[in-house]
Amino acid sequence: MEPLRIAFLWHHHQPYYKDPLTGDYSLPWVRLHAIKAYYDMAALLKDFPEIRACVNLVPSLLKQLRDYEDGSAKDLFLERTLKPAEALEPKEQQFLLRYFFMANWEMMVKPWPRYDELLQRRGLHWDDDSLKQAAAQFTTKDYRDLQVLFNLSWFGFKSMEESPVLQEFRRKGRGFTEEDKAEVIRCQYDILRRVIPLYRDLESAGQIELTTSPFYHPILPLVYDTDIARRCMAHAPMPERFRAPEDARTQIERAVEFHAGLFGRRPQGFWPSEGSVCPEVIPLLADAGIRWIATDEEILLHSMPIPSRMETLYQPYLVGSDGRELAIVFRDKEISNLISFTLGKMDPRAAVEELFKRLHAIYDAASGQKGPSFVTIILDGENPWENYPESGRPFLTELYRRLSKSETFRTVRITDELDRHPPHQRIHHLYSGSWIHHDFDIWIGSHEENRGWDYLNRTRKALLPLLNDDAVPAAQREAAWEAIYAAEGSDWFWWYGDDFSSTHDDEFDRLFRAHLAAAFRHLGQAVPEYLSRPIIHLHPVKHATEPVNFIHPTLDGKQTTYFEWQGAGCYDATRRSTRFGVERLITAVCYGFDLTHCYFRIDPAEGCGPEKRKRYEIHVHFFGGPAEYQWMIPCGLEGPPRFTLQRSPDGIRYEPLGEVTTLVMGRIIELAVPFERLGWKPKDRHHFIVEVREQGKVVETYPPNGYLTLEVPNRDFEQLMWSV
Repeated sequence: MEPLRIAFLWHHHQPYYKDPLTGDYSLPWVRLHAIKAYYDMAALLKDFPEIRACVNLVPSLLKQLRDYEDGSAKDLFLERTLKPAEALEPKEQQFLLRYFFMANWEMMVKPWPRYDELLQRRGLHWDDDSLKQAAAQFTTKDYRDLQVLFNLSWFGFKSMEESPVLQEFRRKGRGFTEEDKAEVIRCQYDILRRVIPLYRDLESAGQIELTTSPFYHPILPLVYDTDIARRCMAHAPMPERFRAPEDARTQIERAVEFHAGLFGRRPQGFWPSEGSVCPEVIPLLADAGIRWIATDEEILLHSMPIPSRMETLYQPYLVGSDGRELAIVFRDKEISNLISFTLGKMDPRAAVEELFKRLHAIYDAASGQKGPSFVTIILDGENPWENYPESGRPFLTELYRRLSKSETFRTVRITDELDRHPPHQRIHHLYSGSWIHHDFDIWIGSHEENRGWDYLNRTRKALLPLLNDDAVPAAQREAAWEAIYAAEGSDWFWWYGDDFSSTHDDEFDRLFRAHLAAAFRHLGQAVPEYLSRPIIHLHPVKHATEPVNFIHPTLDGKQTTYFEWQGAGCYDATRRSTRFGVERLITAVCYGFDLTHCYFRIDPAEGCGPEKRKRYEIHVHFFGGPAEYQWMIPCGLEGPPRFTLQRSPDGIRYEPLGEVTTLVMGRIIELAVPFERLGWKPKDRHHFIVEVREQGKVVETYPPNGYLTLEVPNRDFEQLMWSV
């Protein structure tokens, strides 16, 4: 019997962290994963020339790696590392204490005694107050050691093995100097510059096959048409339909061209982001010259009747029609997930033995079948090893050693296997889904995810006339398209909803909206208000009361009587902490009404009196109804106080509704707006937030991650509230 063919496909991917406004990288994961898993995985394969494998490199990752290679990439974590420890400001010290322990504590912190000591002193559980207290207890030497050890702990086993300098730093362990710190970063860049050439050399030697994914890692079926999700999520709420087949095609074609330019050959294989497939994307892939794709076994099991998993899974298939077809292979879910999530908890030799038992079971079951069996194992090439002892070195070394000597198993590159054993069976009705639960639930269907698709949809529709206008300079149109393609990436939607959460949820949300905002800027358009509105945790806010009776305040810029705002709705802004370095400008927002007018009261913070307020403008944004509204209140306006009302049907183009003069600015800010001027009717509900702007830039938002709600009253309002 022929050996069992085993195809590993190691998937390397990071979101596009480059801030389109500053050009800097807001998170350090490309840099840190590169000196760890990306380098380790390639360098270790070089030690086992008999092993064959596929490595999937997402273009958005490669694009960022090249920025680090040439030194043009700057990230905030690198800046905070390189700043001399004695020059760190309090907010920067707290930044280090908050973020420089972001590593697997068991596998990456405890092995460094000084690093673990600093963690224990910082505390395993923290909040803003405890960080401030800890910061006062840390010395300059502590901060410098923390800067160095955070970066040292991310070096992989191959980097450590090959660098005497890093080995010396490991022995030293503490008491680092500024010169030591600079040398650690120099070592990082030395590894960063070796990653892409090493993969290129391994492919040229015939040991690995490099494959690609859509350029910015979008979920192709959802970019093609979000209604495709209804096939596998029939009862989930969906956003307004987003449909951009041409964007799906471009994400594929640009990935293929970028890959070919970087590695000197066009990729034959393709891992659709998150293994997400549908029949509509197959012709697009075939047109781009892709020969094969891979996805999860659950897609196969839902695509055709099967006699048994064993008889159907371990072979390639054909998919497509009318000459636009390709091969498709399916990952063994059990083995792939075993490596990803389970074996890291076991002794490395026992873990490899467990894996071999699974492979032997497949080999034995296939012994009576015609033709060779072919096992595809697909998983992240970076994340699992943070949970393995020594970053996965003992496990991977033992795995490759045993496979190299085995006569029962043979590792292969997928294109080579398809050349030797082309697929003969065809899938006539490819199921639409991803590798997670064979659906798209991670990226669509929740309130936050759907709002993200709505923001993307609204932006693309608004800009499409300009994007297709030859009168607009080509460079501007290309930059705007690039921003939209970046916003289509799957990672932003991954962190929306309740499925997953991280320390940086707010930053992923900000980056998503920043890419969309950049598309407007590239085309010379004003950025619409909705893109300043966070999606993450956008919900009815706590620390707020709703109106319970009609009010009739005297608008005089002061609290005339205790009772005039009694019964109004009120948001207490003192119940939440501000961002580092940002002072609170507002302490409360109160709102209420009678039958004809809406009343607002804004309480500035102590120290934010009329003179200081002159440089600010207050915007009140209403959304959630059939139209959006904004009230623009300039705090430094000369002459009689007045503010402007605007209405927008789409949140992008606003039409003026005129000015209102019922505004008084004193110790507090009070104003009134007739419902008739807004066109609001009884029972209309409007969500709203209040922004403080300085020279057009939002400096504070109230509430910061939620909204307040105003419902226009009818004549029965007080009676209904009394009965409640």
